[in-house]
Amino acid sequence: MWEYLARLHSGFLADIDEQTLIMKIAEEFGEAVQAYIGVTGQNPRKGVYGTREDVQKELADVIVTAGIAMIAIADGDVEQARAYLEKRLAVVTERVGV
Repeated sequence: MWEYLARLHSGFLADIDEQTLIMKIAEEFGEAVQAYIGVTGQNPRKGVYGTREDVQKELADVIVTAGIAMIAIADGDVEQARAYLEKRLAVVTERVGV
């Protein structure tokens, strides 16, 4: 995963400031919410539309965008971003006892 994120960051998004990358996470999250609303029919005006695959696609976009933002915050150091995420996952799993 990190190899792909590094390629996206360095080849396509390196010139985008970190503030914009972080705001992009919110945009992608909003798209995931909209997809979920469609699948569950929570908008009475629109009814049920879309698929669970649409939701997964949008959630994947959230993860990709967050990973790229993490690399940007680490000044392009992919290994630092990867290590931080692994450290954080360890803290969260320990905290919940799994």
